[in-house]
Amino acid sequence: MLNKPKETMKKPKCISCDKTLRRVTQDIRDQKESYKGNLICYMKKKIVVDGFSIPLLNIKQGDTIYSYRLWDGESYHYYLGKYKFCGVNCAAKYGIKQLTKGNENEQRTKTNQESNRQGI
Repeated sequence: MLNKPKETMKKPKCISCDKTLRRVTQDIRDQKESYKGNLICYMKKKIVVDGFSIPLLNIKQGDTIYSYRLWDGESYHYYLGKYKFCGVNCAAKYGIKQLTKGNENEQRTKTNQESNRQGI
């Protein structure tokens, strides 16, 4: 049996500028053990504690602490929860484009109606 390549989800892009949307991530800081779960860990920072301790977290001098950013592999930030814009500026640019298209269509229909009335 042949192994099929893993199908990846297309990255959603902004309608206006075509940039990839931001990922929905979770930042985990100051952990004593590295991450061993099923989420994608795409930023990892390893620090050896030197010169300070954190008694609330039971971290002593000489311990190794980890900080990482986790992503589930499919969640992205959508502008206002459902629109594929990277931010306010792209949403405004897209809206202005749509308004100007709407105005051009209205002007065309008005001229067509006037020419039909005149019998041209």
